[in-house]
Amino acid sequence: MKWYNYVACFLAGVFLIHILPHALNGFSLKNVIGILVSLVGGCLLLWVGRFSPRNPIAIALVFLGMASVLIFTWLHPHKPHHPATSQSIDSPMQ
Repeated sequence: MKWYNYVACFLAGVFLIHILPHALNGFSLKNVIGILVSLVGGCLLLWVGRFSPRNPIAIALVFLGMASVLIFTWLHPHKPHHPATSQSIDSPMQ
């Protein structure tokens, strides 16, 4: 396999792990579209990467791509944005 096949396998893991948050947040239209984009993108990258279950390096790279996203989200948890209040930070309190 060439180097770009390995990169494609790694990125396939990144795409495929993004199915989980969309599936766990319910099945709204936005989440279904997110699942489909992640699934199609991951499968296309597996195809480009010539993924084979008999290739242990390709399997390890897919799992490494998934693990990299999980480690990143563990180190940088999502904090929901609060809507801006009517009072500005620069305005004096009343």
